[in-house]
Amino acid sequence: MVEKDALRRALKAKTLQYVGTDFTEEDRLTCSALAESELYRGCDTLFAFHPLSDEVDITPLLEDAIRERQLALPKTEDDGALTFFIVTDLSALRRGRWAITEPGEGAIITPAPGDLMIIPALAYDRCGQRLGRGKGYYDRYLQEYNSAKTVGVCRSYQLLERIPTQAWDRAVDHVLCGGMFY
Repeated sequence: MVEKDALRRALKAKTLQYVGTDFTEEDRLTCSALAESELYRGCDTLFAFHPLSDEVDITPLLEDAIRERQLALPKTEDDGALTFFIVTDLSALRRGRWAITEPGEGAIITPAPGDLMIIPALAYDRCGQRLGRGKGYYDRYLQEYNSAKTVGVCRSYQLLERIPTQAWDRAVDHVLCGGMFY
């Protein structure tokens, strides 16, 4: 745990070095690669997240999912759980817990086979291990709901050689960075 906490602190400091950096092209490559993949083209519902400023801007994928399939975004609950809601309009989202843009209310949905989940993180390694923000929301969610395919998206500085893991950590099926799948 100490090793992961130290890595989180180092990554947060590194992120500050990139404030003002234009990641438009890198994010576009990531979105394009996912949009063109069978993972995305074949999914019924896209479970995703509304990106923070230090995360890959997947907004084009969110908009496409609203038009072409079903989009579900998470809300963080007081008890440490995530609840995904169907979203039909990104402008209806509001700032919630941890300053994360999330849905207010709506129809609750859980992932099923045939769905795709895009999972956020501070960093990934090429084996699909992720370093989250330390609250365990996604690890707990993926422990319970594990039937959908999962992909982690990150920027090049967030792709690490190795991420330390613990028994409760949940890896993703694929990592996508700068348009490249790992």
